[in-house]
Amino acid sequence: MLKLRKLSMKKKAQYDTIAWVGAVVVLLMLAPILYMVVNTSLSRFSEAINNTSPEAAASVDLIEGSFLGWIDYLIMVGFLVNIVMLFVFAFMVDTHPLFLIFYIISSAVLMMFAPYVVEPIKQIFGMAEFGTAVINLPLTEFVVTRFNIILLGVIVVAGIIMYAKLKGGGTRL
Repeated sequence: MLKLRKLSMKKKAQYDTIAWVGAVVVLLMLAPILYMVVNTSLSRFSEAINNTSPEAAASVDLIEGSFLGWIDYLIMVGFLVNIVMLFVFAFMVDTHPLFLIFYIISSAVLMMFAPYVVEPIKQIFGMAEFGTAVINLPLTEFVVTRFNIILLGVIVVAGIIMYAKLKGGGTRL
């Protein structure tokens, strides 16, 4: 039983990298859609309520401006938290040389398919309907346009961490 648990811990780094890419893709796809939904609904509500109470319309506009101003930062915080979690999991993994090879192979496959995964996000960011959202999400657009380079950096750093654990003898938690 103990041997089976160790085996599953060793494989965890491969799945963590893939899960990280999945979480980041979902965050990046939702960014302009969430921006557009909030902007459209609050703008229309503000216009409708302006006829009855201009003060209420001003409050709605303030809420809309606040939300739309921090959504880009919220997505970047989620992105950075995912990176930190991946590195923490890379430190916690008990590595074996065989699983390091599996990590390299899965990372190569991930890098091969990353452009195809990011293409729908680029298409969403290129749509005219999301033009305002893309202009107001500069940090998210930065990650989308440089996703492959960021992914490569994350894979290399996580690989170095696991290789160092392998060479250093690792630690038992």
